[in-house]
Amino acid sequence: MIADRESVAEREPWFAALYRGRGRMADADALLAEMDRAGVERSLCLGFGWRSGAMHRKCNEYLVESAAGSGGRIRAGITVPAADPDATMAELEYWRGAPVAAVGELYAAGQGFDLADLHRASPLPQACVDRDLILCVHVTEPAGHTYPGKDSTGPRQIASFVAGMPDGLRLQLPHWGAGFGIFESMPEVRARTGSVRYDCAASHLLYDDSIYGLMAQIAPGRILFGSDYPLTSQRRMLRRVHRAGLAPETQAEFLGRNAAGWGI
Repeated sequence: MIADRESVAEREPWFAALYRGRGRMADADALLAEMDRAGVERSLCLGFGWRSGAMHRKCNEYLVESAAGSGGRIRAGITVPAADPDATMAELEYWRGAPVAAVGELYAAGQGFDLADLHRASPLPQACVDRDLILCVHVTEPAGHTYPGKDSTGPRQIASFVAGMPDGLRLQLPHWGAGFGIFESMPEVRARTGSVRYDCAASHLLYDDSIYGLMAQIAPGRILFGSDYPLTSQRRMLRRVHRAGLAPETQAEFLGRNAAGWGI
């Protein structure tokens, strides 16, 4: 993929928007080396949301194989063609029994589905519950600067999905959930978010360091460390956590306990 990124970009428009001619890419060996430098014990490694089913299978095979050979240090998240329910279920069935922890990261804009309607249009959310898989869907904030990868999936779409998602679905919202967390102050929203987790992937590209303490208050016990490696290094993201002024107990939860308690 790294060597052939230009031809891949010709076939996959969302990949082209992010990686044609730019954008850091990494293989499993590079990830493990970064984990060693950063002092990270375990990583949940999520794939890319392709349109092509063949691309999903190829990358899923690499992720699962890499996880199996990592001595437990890499957990694999497979991706599926979420706009095609039959192909989605076929891919999930193919990996039944494999050491897979999650489905994602999925991209609504890039893959052609609407997060707000995913629970009505696809068996994927219930299938994740049945298979005890985390579901991770890319979300972006509706305000602020533009950048490659910013799309229209934000708090409104998350709220609609959360309201109708099956009970027990473990939903991971990257990039602090695009601001959705503030709506947990509404009782009817908070009643549906007990199985929702927020990660801080690429936080420094979006927010200042006050976001760490704010989200620790909004979703205590439900925030996860995330880096968005290789877009940014795990080391850089860890430095930001350490200088965010979190209470020691909260920091310890954020940097591992919450993820371990969630099965990562």
